[in-house]
Amino acid sequence: MRRAFFIMAAALVLAGAAHAVDERQVARTIHEFIALNPGLEHYGPMHDEWVPAMGIHWGVPGPHLTLSVAHDQVVAFEVIYPEAIGWQPWFDQPEGEPMNMGPMGMVYTQHIWITEPSSVVPDAEPTFVPLTLEALTAVNPALEGYQQLSEYVPHMGYHHGMMGPGLVLAVSPEGEINAFELIFPADQGHHPWFDQPEGEPMNMGPMGLVYTQHVYLVDPMSLP
Repeated sequence: MRRAFFIMAAALVLAGAAHAVDERQVARTIHEFIALNPGLEHYGPMHDEWVPAMGIHWGVPGPHLTLSVAHDQVVAFEVIYPEAIGWQPWFDQPEGEPMNMGPMGMVYTQHIWITEPSSVVPDAEPTFVPLTLEALTAVNPALEGYQQLSEYVPHMGYHHGMMGPGLVLAVSPEGEINAFELIFPADQGHHPWFDQPEGEPMNMGPMGLVYTQHVYLVDPMSLP
């Protein structure tokens, strides 16, 4: 009897925790993401054909954080790197096997799914996963190597990533995903979807002067 009580109590605690996560006002549709991130107003569909497990890529000419969209839902985040920067273990392609992306030449990519990839199909709504570091790692095994890179940054969280080119996650103290981030060397130029105004890059220590792009899943002003 006592064992049954503890099992029931544990189930109630877990259910309460899941409900607490669900209570966050989290963007899921492309329109909700644009409302939270005005820089995405420059974005649009980059092709017409459906890409398996990805849908339609939304982006803009120039360096940026790409969104994969299916049935108006954002299903994944992507970054594209020229083959010349070298291979990293968290890239989608095996080492030495970059993909040919037409005018962009040979490239490596990194996707981080916020849905079950196999559920991203033309004739059904995608299946979302909880927006926590633990849940995203389960569907994106390459995230197992991610490490905390920063102390807590107000209105962002703790930055998690790897030392090298790749997507960075802003994570709450509770392990919830607040935002995705990319970092661009300032000498590559400025674009209107960057976080900083033109001519005002930030100094990131050993990385030098950089521009960043955050895509928030929650209102940053709701974060401590």
